[in-house]
Amino acid sequence: MTEHLIEKVREGKRLSFKASRLAFGSLLSKKWNTFEDANIIRVNSDVLDEVLRLYNENFIGINEKMFIRYCRFFNEMCYVFQEDGKVKGYSIFFLKPVLSFTGIKKTAVLYSFTVDGKYRGHGIGRRLLQKGIREMELNSVGCISLFVAVDNLPAIRLYRKMGFNVIRKVDDVCGVGLECYEMSLRPRSGNSI
Repeated sequence: MTEHLIEKVREGKRLSFKASRLAFGSLLSKKWNTFEDANIIRVNSDVLDEVLRLYNENFIGINEKMFIRYCRFFNEMCYVFQEDGKVKGYSIFFLKPVLSFTGIKKTAVLYSFTVDGKYRGHGIGRRLLQKGIREMELNSVGCISLFVAVDNLPAIRLYRKMGFNVIRKVDDVCGVGLECYEMSLRPRSGNSI
């Protein structure tokens, strides 16, 4: 029983540290510089159900509460591709601050990204990533990272075309027992604050 209690305390400390980092990251996204794309909007109540549908259809071990929390805290970095009144894909990033000798660096993580299966191969994923990368550049984000299952070859090809490089192979990030690649990209203008 004592071991169980100690583990719960440790887990609570990890979660509270992660929560505080995310809260600080969301503060870094205030006054976010944007640029317009006619088909890409921010997640809002009108499209949230469709975005959640795509999320549920494409990911195992889903956590809708966490997904909605990221959409709320990092709304400026939650992109939805909408065309002809249909949600065809989305990408959701979050910021995490990284302390360095020169200050606080902004690092972005691609938390969730998918294109509806009916619309894959039409450049929607590329446009969503281009918008995210361009806005990261405009907002002095130093690095963008993501995790992708090693067997998700279409996504890996897209990420490589966009300039991402494989950093390392990791286990259990994309799901229990699954191998993933951690990939990263350094946007052109990532500076410290």
